Amino acid sequence: MPNLFSSIKIKNINLSNRVVMPPLAVRNPEKSGFINETVIDYYSKMSKLGMSLVITENVFVSPESRVMPNQLLLSHDKFVEGHKKLVNFIHKNEVKVAVEVNHAGANLFNIPELKTMLANKDESDFVVEAEGDTRKPLNSINEKDLSKDEIRRIVESFGDAARRGNDAGYDMIEIHAAHGFLINQFLSPISNKRNDEYGGNLTNRIRILIEILEDTKHKIGNLPIIVRFPISDNPPQFNFYPEGFAFEEGLKGAKEILLKGVDMIDISGGYSGSRPKELKEIEGYYVQYSEALKEIINVPINVTGGIRTPEFANYIIKSGKADTVGIGRALLADKEWISRAKRILEG
Repeated sequence: MPNLFSSIKIKNINLSNRVVMPPLAVRNPEKSGFINETVIDYYSKMSKLGMSLVITENVFVSPESRVMPNQLLLSHDKFVEGHKKLVNFIHKNEVKVAVEVNHAGANLFNIPELKTMLANKDESDFVVEAEGDTRKPLNSINEKDLSKDEIRRIVESFGDAARRGNDAGYDMIEIHAAHGFLINQFLSPISNKRNDEYGGNLTNRIRILIEILEDTKHKIGNLPIIVRFPISDNPPQFNFYPEGFAFEEGLKGAKEILLKGVDMIDISGGYSGSRPKELKEIEGYYVQYSEALKEIINVPINVTGGIRTPEFANYIIKSGKADTVGIGRALLADKEWISRAKRILEG
């Protein structure tokens, strides 16, 4: 029976244990999009703590797709050398690393999870002249604001960013489809009001993700692909968005993307975000979704969200509710979390 410190294989990548560091952004004052010493130092220190896989913070596929001007980019080949350096530092600690690629999409200031983060930001903060970014975010993802040609360019920008991640030496690519960002905006009836082949039923609303997976797969070859996927816009315990992406659709959608060669699904929230404040006292608030998904698919599942104690993390693995666990804020608060877990669970 597997436990928290059992090894696991994700496609062709061996992980020494089941602990994953999920995307946790470093406070970085640099606005160029390049990897700098602040980023290197942060990930070098964190990757020494005993996890088997680090998933980077959001790395954006174009300058205008960022939420904040200090976020990282893989929008041009000039960024690859910095990412190579980052990967090498993490690999020195015998840890695998995935890069999370993302596009924030439309209505950045209205994404529920970002409202607090952006409360004190002015739209002028998003102008990054060095990148020629005039920062004119989409008003919506509907036909009048996002044409099919623009969708095609966005699809290709994901694949190109993934190819650069491959060139940089990342072990896996994670595509961010959750948290109210662009792909989630297509998945969710809340934001997707299109009347063409990208809107309406689930087959249409998931089309952009399918196309991104196809383009990415073509450009990265055998590198494993993870999708950070929202099984629902709502967490299991609440119904914040009655008209949002529904649980039943999420299960169907997960099965659809597996047909395109997804090697791992990283369960998270949709419009409710990764850590709804109403759930802060509930440990492992997305485990119910990973458990449901485990019953219908046969690729590894990572679950993140309020997992605080080694005992509960181990229970998730031993009971088959997920295959790996993301330990984020608990690890930031206690750098000894993994070594302490090992002492507790292995006696």
